[in-house]
Amino acid sequence: MNNKCVAAVLLCVALGGAASAPAQERRQIPEFRTYGRPASTEDERAVDALIRNFEEAWGRQDTSALVALHAEDVEWTNAYARIIQGAEPLGRFLEQRLFPGFDPAVSRQEAANMKIISKRFIGSDAAVVHLYTDGQRGASRNANEETRRTHMHLVLERKEAGWRIVHTAIMDAR
Repeated sequence: MNNKCVAAVLLCVALGGAASAPAQERRQIPEFRTYGRPASTEDERAVDALIRNFEEAWGRQDTSALVALHAEDVEWTNAYARIIQGAEPLGRFLEQRLFPGFDPAVSRQEAANMKIISKRFIGSDAAVVHLYTDGQRGASRNANEETRRTHMHLVLERKEAGWRIVHTAIMDAR
């Protein structure tokens, strides 16, 4: 079979598979799932506590508490593609740019609305948490929607000091 035929077959297989895959609607949230298994029940409790602490600190706009949940070498990418590397620069960004731009009630609303979509445990010392929130951090572009949806992917690593966020990616789902 020549390369063009192979490419055509692969394209047909790919398109056929895509057509049969169930599509997720834009704002439809799937049921919560856990992938993999934590190394111990203590790890699972520690990850859950970190997420609760994240939600609470976000709701209080508490920069110090948020930064303490992150590793020193954290990488944070927000919905506007700003990339911040390091806990200290992240703290400055939160304190000087993000939180001053919004009424504390906005962050409280987002924290109250945070829901975990999935937790994925990878090996014995890593996890990915996908959560989302609906809030007033800007208007939704979708008609008849009062809130704006934001997704956060938090990559966690077990460090000597406990579980820490080592990478954050935020997606604005307007």
